[in-house]
Amino acid sequence: MPVRSTLQGVGRWLSGQTPRAILLVGWVLALIYAFPGIMTMDSLDQLREARDGVLTDGHPPALAAIIHVVDAIISGPFGMLLIQTSAFLVGAYWILRRALPPRAAALAACLVLLYPPVLAPMAVIWKDCLMAGMFLLGAGAQFSERRWAKLAGLACIGVATAVRYNAFAAAMPLIVLLVAWPGITGWRRYALATTAWLALTFGSFALNAALTDIPMHFWHSSLAVLDITGTLARVDGPLPDDELRTLFAGTGLRVDHDIQAALKQRYELCREHGMDFEPLISAKEDTRLWDLPIFGTTPAPEAQRDAIERVFWAVVRAHPAEYAAHRMATMAEVVGLSHHPIGNMVPTFHTQYRPYMERLHLASEWSPLQDDLQRRIHRIAKKTPLFRVWVYIVIALVLVPFAIRRRQLDSLALLLSGLGLEASLVPLAPTPDYRYSHWLITCTVLALILIVARRAQWPHAPNTPAPAPPQPPAPV
Repeated sequence: MPVRSTLQGVGRWLSGQTPRAILLVGWVLALIYAFPGIMTMDSLDQLREARDGVLTDGHPPALAAIIHVVDAIISGPFGMLLIQTSAFLVGAYWILRRALPPRAAALAACLVLLYPPVLAPMAVIWKDCLMAGMFLLGAGAQFSERRWAKLAGLACIGVATAVRYNAFAAAMPLIVLLVAWPGITGWRRYALATTAWLALTFGSFALNAALTDIPMHFWHSSLAVLDITGTLARVDGPLPDDELRTLFAGTGLRVDHDIQAALKQRYELCREHGMDFEPLISAKEDTRLWDLPIFGTTPAPEAQRDAIERVFWAVVRAHPAEYAAHRMATMAEVVGLSHHPIGNMVPTFHTQYRPYMERLHLASEWSPLQDDLQRRIHRIAKKTPLFRVWVYIVIALVLVPFAIRRRQLDSLALLLSGLGLEASLVPLAPTPDYRYSHWLITCTVLALILIVARRAQWPHAPNTPAPAPPQPPAPV
């Protein structure tokens, strides 16, 4: 009875509130969980670059440029937390309002933001979270009748594309299926939208290149060596040391005998870490294979990078089946199809690196309430399948035919956007981080709400003829 009476009281409160009030309450609840914003090593690196004014391309420098401006107004992570959570909530509301009454859309948007698999990453100052907020805000703006709103929405999608290197894969369905200019229809509409997507994609890469002060070429230090090791470790036949010495010449490989066995041994270490590349190059591992930078502002020597690139393409061309098997094994870790926990499923304030935060003059304290909430979500992640990405892939693939059959372009755009970004991880994921799949989960949840809400309204929709009442049998 207490639960029932509580729900009735909440229902009565909601019935008397405006959508803005409901959105404000949901936003405040999210901020209570996340204030002032969790900072991981990636977050701290970007803030340091933003303050130092020296930008590398280890992360998209467009994000560091944004942080530079926001940090000058609100020092620390809180300004970015305000932007990414508010953009997410408003964008989700604009999208859900197409299938739900305003008050219900506001409530649903709040529930999406507070849904543990969505909220856990949104508490962190990550490019993934700003990307999600800007994508939703930009997609929602496309449903406005005002031209300036549509253009502002395109700008938001452009920001989302610029702050994550593979975000162009998620941007394409949103732009091609949702962007429509008044008076332009048919194939011209899609041609114009495709042109806009190409312009934003190449423009974002050009912007990041222009903002980069020191190219770090981190692909050579991370994904390239992981793929080389994983591919050769899966080769069944013997690979003589003389052949491998010639192959690896110039790469700085630290092993010069029993090289194939060493590759297999180090690859097993990567698999024990959930298919992470760091055991191959980490200074903390005595068994590392290469001395390569993954932090700082000094890239690997050009000759070493050229040699690693040469080896990568030679190995992939010579052993395509083994390369494909290695990438599929990596994706199995990304989507949670292994016994390993997905990396960084629930970042908490406990995971912050305090010495680095002190160096940047950031507070590293949190409240008992926040600690309790984060522990509860961490328990949900460990005890339930809610954080397993493969669940949302299955749901998204099931929903796609429904969206196509009912011509729900908004639902279809969201589903294809989430699946598109996830598909880009097949060749690109260097670690099994859960945050890589945050956008897929967000899109799947939103599309599910849209489709279910419309399914409930189909018999009563204005453009759907009501079924004819049953007629009495004709007299004999």
